[in-house]
Amino acid sequence: MEKQIKSVHRFSKVGYIIGCSTLYIISIWIIFYALYSIGVDVYIGEFTVYNLLDEVGLVVFAIAVIDVAKYLAIEEVIKHGHERPPREERATFTKFVMIIATALALEGLVLTIETAKTNLEMMIYPVLLLLMSTIFIIAIGLYQKFNANSETNH
Repeated sequence: MEKQIKSVHRFSKVGYIIGCSTLYIISIWIIFYALYSIGVDVYIGEFTVYNLLDEVGLVVFAIAVIDVAKYLAIEEVIKHGHERPPREERATFTKFVMIIATALALEGLVLTIETAKTNLEMMIYPVLLLLMSTIFIIAIGLYQKFNANSETNH
């Protein structure tokens, strides 16, 4: 039975490595595409701050995907099976969800600016995204506080 469990763990590590590598490659591709688009805009004379914001949104998304891939690689491939103290687990989890919250907030900011220039009637959606990312960050803070309190009580 133990041998089968180790085989499953090895197989899942290979899956994580392939998945993380794929995410890295796609993210790097997106970043290069954003740089290429900026170069094309400059070359053909259509470079504007608004076009630049589109590329900023792509880069923010790509960096968030890189951070998620890094988190998965570290947690599931490198540190898999290592017991860690709750404080370290909480810090790792918090870092992961903060990556997502930051990406949401930056995307909300970019969408707010883009929507403001094109369709003010649709402004509610990017503003709601900013609001939800703010609530998400507050919830992370509460999670940290309550977990830290429970650790000191035990």
